[in-house]
Amino acid sequence: MNTSISRLILFFVLVTTGVSEAHTFILPSNDPPGIAFFKGSWKDVLAEAKRQNKPVFLDVYTTWCPPCKRMANEAFPNAKLGARYNVHFINYQLDAEKGEGLTLAKQYLVASYPTSLFIAPNGDLIHRAVGYGGINAMLVQADHVLALPRLKSTVAKGDKAYAEGKRDPNFLKKYLQTRQSLNRPTSDVLDAYLDALPESERTATETIRFVAGVIESADTKAFDLLISDRPGLPAPDSAQEGLSKEIFGALDRVLSSTANRVGSSTTHDEQLLEKGSVNSERDAPADWEPALAWAEHSIHLYRTHNSLHTYARLLNKAGRTQDAINAQKEAIREAGKEGWPTRDYEDELAAMNQM
Repeated sequence: MNTSISRLILFFVLVTTGVSEAHTFILPSNDPPGIAFFKGSWKDVLAEAKRQNKPVFLDVYTTWCPPCKRMANEAFPNAKLGARYNVHFINYQLDAEKGEGLTLAKQYLVASYPTSLFIAPNGDLIHRAVGYGGINAMLVQADHVLALPRLKSTVAKGDKAYAEGKRDPNFLKKYLQTRQSLNRPTSDVLDAYLDALPESERTATETIRFVAGVIESADTKAFDLLISDRPGLPAPDSAQEGLSKEIFGALDRVLSSTANRVGSSTTHDEQLLEKGSVNSERDAPADWEPALAWAEHSIHLYRTHNSLHTYARLLNKAGRTQDAINAQKEAIREAGKEGWPTRDYEDELAAMNQM
């Protein structure tokens, strides 16, 4: 069975019986949808840009400039711009007439407002754009900057070093960030990075957070790492809760992407996908073995009340009533441990016992 397909049962667990619970936990409602601007000094900005190996997007504005105000009100809260700029740049704002803005406006020869400066982590200017042309223009502008030869040459050096066998963890981490900033695949490099790390660093919180930020495939050691090292639910403290949200958000993103790719095809796997996710809610033919195999795999990787509940439903549809009852009892026990209400599960268990 295709490994990508077998892992999709994890996605089904999120989108069938427990969808509202899972997504409420993954997506905090107070996160800003638009461009997130870094807070701190210009020195801090460049240090962060070096740390993440990303260029800086610097918005230079004045308080009296009408296009600046329009840009702030219309563009910066936009979700599409947020998705693009937050991933690929360290975003920063400066008033050209106050504080560090006075010095940097002079240094980068800013004479009109707003001016968008794209700056390398070493402080060199990569690209300048004057004025505000709308949301689409800013999206095109971001793509243009990321495609500039200067940035491409950076990843070309990394490509050569990687192909020649360089596997230093620090190099691989920067190379991963550069590939991600240019929308290049990262999966093989991410697994190489994990292999290069000492065992003690592989499961460190900093490593887990980094993996969650760059992972893009379920068919990786990185995916298994996030599965095995995620904090339990409910999280014991606020720090662990924050880490849990990052991990579950990454898993959801990767599995949703895989599901979309599979769902767009018309292969036999899609028919099996339908059987595993949708038909567990209704009467269907008795050939449930592929779906049951997915469910068993999901419990091995990701044992929660949701996965056990899905497995119990599939067993029940397959006519394996006693096995279904046992799985449902486990789902109730796990739900109790995680603090979720169990009444619906208990009602289903009662119905299974009457069969």
